[in-house]
Amino acid sequence: MTYYSLLITHYSSLITHYSLLITHYSLLITHYSLLITHYSLLITHY
Repeated sequence: MTYYSLLITHYSSLITHYSLLITHYSLLITHYSLLITHYSLLITHY
């Protein structure tokens, strides 16, 4: 039982880690696409 609970804890922490990574990168991508949109609007404006 202890071995399985350790395994479950390990995998759940792994899943949490990767989901945080995915969230981080999607936020980064969103940030950069907003920046690109902003600068292209500036270029179009001027």
